[in-house]
Amino acid sequence: MVSPRTLPGDAGAALTVACVALPLNLALAVASGLPPEVGLVTGALAGVVAALLGGGRLQVTGPEAALVPTVLLIATRHGAAGVVAATLMCGALQLVLGFARAGRLAQWMPAEVTRGFTAGIGLLLLDSQLPRLLGASGGASSARSMVLPELWPGWSVHGASVVVGALVVACMLAIPKLHRSIPAVLVGLVLATAASFVGGLSDGLTRVGALPTGLPMPVLPSFAELDFAALLPDVLALTVLASLGSLLASRALDQMPGLTDHRTDGDQELVAQGFANTASALFGGMPVMGAIVRSSVSVQAGARTRAASVLHAVMLLAACILAGALVARIPMAALAAILVVVGTRLLDFRGLHALWTDNAGKAMVAVATALLIASLGFLPGLAAGVLLSLARSFFSPPKAHVRSHLLRTDGRPLFRPLGTNGEGLDVRPPMQLLRVRGDLDVRSAANLSAALQGPPWPRHLVLDLSDVKYMDAAGLRTVRELSEVLAVRGGRVIVVGARGGVEAMLQEAGTWTGTGPHALMSSMNDVLEDIKQQGGQTPIIQTTQPTT
Repeated sequence: MVSPRTLPGDAGAALTVACVALPLNLALAVASGLPPEVGLVTGALAGVVAALLGGGRLQVTGPEAALVPTVLLIATRHGAAGVVAATLMCGALQLVLGFARAGRLAQWMPAEVTRGFTAGIGLLLLDSQLPRLLGASGGASSARSMVLPELWPGWSVHGASVVVGALVVACMLAIPKLHRSIPAVLVGLVLATAASFVGGLSDGLTRVGALPTGLPMPVLPSFAELDFAALLPDVLALTVLASLGSLLASRALDQMPGLTDHRTDGDQELVAQGFANTASALFGGMPVMGAIVRSSVSVQAGARTRAASVLHAVMLLAACILAGALVARIPMAALAAILVVVGTRLLDFRGLHALWTDNAGKAMVAVATALLIASLGFLPGLAAGVLLSLARSFFSPPKAHVRSHLLRTDGRPLFRPLGTNGEGLDVRPPMQLLRVRGDLDVRSAANLSAALQGPPWPRHLVLDLSDVKYMDAAGLRTVRELSEVLAVRGGRVIVVGARGGVEAMLQEAGTWTGTGPHALMSSMNDVLEDIKQQGGQTPIIQTTQPTT
């Protein structure tokens, strides 16, 4: 894990991520109804455990904005002790899921529902943090309550909170445009904290307050005074959210440009998250999950091994122990401003516009899922989004079109001469090319199966997926089934032109890696050259005959 060659880059990336994570962990703990120091302790301890055991070497784990609404609900209903107990049970359930190999189930989640889920969490974050940013008083606990006419006479805006928060927002928006390597979040937090002691800005500002000077002793949470029956549904929701969020974060990390050699074991990642949440609970912490924002920051800052994630957690622990007096002076409005910016970015208007341009139906499902999550809650909203996506899929025509071409091994069209009885000719087509255009999903997977020419079966089946932008688990299963059909009959499947998420799914499947007969290639020229080198023959597949 530690190498003199990679350590400088990992250390620099760890410092950058720690600068981002420190204020976020504080803000997320406060937003979840917990003391700010809980966020620091959680990020440090759980971050180390998940980094050492994770299914991917570059995943960064810690408190996440997506968990805030659920954790806040648990804290409101059951108190801080309920959060700790829920974190422990969540970790235990994640261990069960990981050992049961449930990590692969994330690939069944429709992409538009995932996008709607992210945007819905952003809406919930804005709803809870806008009043904190404005310093609203008079019972305005959410952005929705602030617009109710009956509350208008009762709440007011605190000017100092607005100024402090606006300074943080300005730094987060402007500094990256000047130089992306500058930790904008940390700079904004330092400037806002310094400004909060100038003139009248210090009047009435709520601050983080005293932090612990060391780690608490590990203690097994007590369930004696908790309503277990009422807590269990919240634990199940928390487990689904933390597990799904971690798996989706790891998949997004695998698909990042420049990380062609990074592949996450979803089952191992669930086990790591389970141990991380268990460790967090033993030290009185809050739930954690894989964080794609921090992971991508780490990669862009030069991280190459697990050491980056481990060092980032160690730096958080050092900040808690050595710089607690400085962290205690941070205004709450500054932390709320950070979360408002994060929530706005989670909405991803640019990505939604691109999705609308490409497929208006999917964009409508994403928007509906976000609104349903924001209004009904995570699990009901997510379930409704999945149902909407399925309904759209089955009631709309398939968008994938498959064209079949029979070719010679040199790429020219295959024509059989007329008037011959076929003697001396190979009845098996040398090559069949299937060009797929559109989404290869549950609606159109059957079209791909139906296009296979046989019998007689082709010796080389080439699947051109260069025009496929999205493939779900049903499409992947169909491609694997075609590979198995051809392999049994001495044939070969070559996938050409796969990019982005489609290529990542194929590589994760494992069928096209190792010493097997199938392959992933970038162009038809590579396919023809490969077939030429093999003399037009398919590899011999060794099979084991069953004994009787």
